[in-house]
Amino acid sequence: MGTGYEVEVDSKGRYVVRNSSTGARHGRFGMQRQAKSLIGALPDVEAPVKKPARARKADGKLKADDPSTPDVNEAWEGGKAPKKKKRKAPAKKKAKK
Repeated sequence: MGTGYEVEVDSKGRYVVRNSSTGARHGRFGMQRQAKSLIGALPDVEAPVKKPARARKADGKLKADDPSTPDVNEAWEGGKAPKKKKRKAPAKKKAKK
């Protein structure tokens, strides 16, 4: 527990617990031992979620998927395409009288 946090010393000599990925401060303590005990009680930091991105060639154009490799999608970075979103049906028009 508590990975992803670090203990720093601020300008007034106090120990500060910070989230290493976001930089958020979780507490200030007079003793390093107190700061480290807080880190043990905090939940683990999750890795930031990366949005899927299209793969590009060296000249900047988009890459196409190679149909001969069905298990890898070369058109997307990481080899997997994002899931498609379902589209809502358009609203029905009311009949005029």
